[in-house]
Amino acid sequence: MNLNKSKLQEMCQARGWTFPKYSSNQQGPPHQPRFSASVLVHGFTFNTKTMLTSKKEAECCAAGLALDYFDENPQPPQPKRTKCFSFPAQPSHIASLPPPSSPGLLSHTYKEKEIWNETTSTEGKKDTYELELMLAEERKLWQREKHQLQLKNIELENQIDMKNNELEHCRKELQHMNERAESEQKKAENLIALAEKRKRESEKLHSEIIELKDQLQAKQAVNEDFEAQKNIKALEQMLKEKEQELTDLSEFYNALIFKERSNNDELQGARKELIDGLKNHSKIYIGVKTLGDLDLKAFQVAAKRRYTALEEANERAVELCSMWEDYVGDSNWNPYKVIMDETGKRMEIIDEEDKKLKNLKTELGDEVYKVVTTSLMELNEHNSSGRYKIQELWNFKAGRKATLKEGVAYILKQWNALKNTKGRRN
Repeated sequence: MNLNKSKLQEMCQARGWTFPKYSSNQQGPPHQPRFSASVLVHGFTFNTKTMLTSKKEAECCAAGLALDYFDENPQPPQPKRTKCFSFPAQPSHIASLPPPSSPGLLSHTYKEKEIWNETTSTEGKKDTYELELMLAEERKLWQREKHQLQLKNIELENQIDMKNNELEHCRKELQHMNERAESEQKKAENLIALAEKRKRESEKLHSEIIELKDQLQAKQAVNEDFEAQKNIKALEQMLKEKEQELTDLSEFYNALIFKERSNNDELQGARKELIDGLKNHSKIYIGVKTLGDLDLKAFQVAAKRRYTALEEANERAVELCSMWEDYVGDSNWNPYKVIMDETGKRMEIIDEEDKKLKNLKTELGDEVYKVVTTSLMELNEHNSSGRYKIQELWNFKAGRKATLKEGVAYILKQWNALKNTKGRRN
C-alpha cells in the first residue's frame, strides 16, 4: 500500500497527465485522530469512505482506488467536469432534472425521463463497482495488518528466546566465576601456610648460622693453638653445610609449591567434573547440593497450619521460602556470634537472640527455623566471603561436604552395579 502513491505518480507521468493532488480530513480527539483522504487525477476524484489511523495511510488508500480504476479503464473519457468516485447516498443529478413545465412539452419530458433512467442505471453500476473496489481494498488492508501482527508476534517470541538464552549463559558464567574464586582462595590459603613455614625454617637456619659465626669468632679470639684451628675449620665446614642445606631447602620448597599447585588444579578439576556429572542423580548418599537453597516442604507444612485453603497455603509457602532465601544470601545480615571452644579456638555459631530468627521461630515453628539456621551455617562454613548460592559435592548420609575420595568411590560403585546388570542381561 505504501507504494500506491509512487505508482500513481509514475502512471500520470507516463500518460502525460498532471500529477495527482491530495487532500485530507482529520476527525476525532487529538490523542486518537482518524483520517480520510481524496485524490484528483485527470479530472477524476477518488475518496476514501473509511477513517484510517494516519494521513499517509488514507492518501495511499485513495491512490490505490485510483490505480484500480485506471487499470480497468486504460483510456478513460475526458470528463467535462471533475468526477468524484465515492459512495453516494443518492444520485446527484436527480435534482438537476427540471420538472415538465407545460403539456406542450410532454414528448420532450418523456425523452428526458428515458435519459435519466439510463444515466441512473449506468451510475448505479459504477457506484456498485466502486463499492466492490472499496471492499476489496479494505479486505487487502485487513489481511496486511493481520500478517504484520503475526510477524511482530514471531519477532517477540524470538526476542524472548534470545533473552532466556542470555540469562542461562550469564548464570553459567556466574557459576564458573564462583568456582574459580573458591579455587583461587584455597590456593592462596595454601601458599600463605607454606610461606609461613618457609619463613620459620629460614629464621631458624639464620639463627643457627649466626650462632655458629659467634662461636667461630669466640674460638679464634681465645684459642690460637692447633686444636683451636681444627675447631675453627670444623665450624667453617659446618657453616658451609648449613648454607648448602638452606639452599637445598629453598629449592625443595619451590618444587613443593609447584607440585602443590599442580595437584590442587587437578583435584579441583576432578571435583568440578564430579559435581557436573552428579547434578541430576539421586541425593540418597553422594550428590550435588546447592548451599543456600531452602527446603520448600517445611514452609508448606507451616503454611498449612495457618491457612485452610490448600492453594493459598502453597502460594504463601513459596513466597515465604523465596523471602528467606533472600535473607540467607544477604551478606549485610549477620545472625552469628563468636564463642571460644574448649581448646580456646574461636568459632561462630547462630545467634539465637537475633530478632529475625526469633520472629521466624515464633511465626513458622521449629522445623522452618532449623532449615534456615542449617543453611546459614553451611554457607558460613563453605562460602563465608559472599554468602551466595554455590553447588557443592555433598554427603547426604553424613550431612556434610563430601571428599573427593567419597565421590570417586560412589561413581565406581555405580559403574560396577551398572556393569553387573548389563552382564546379567546378556
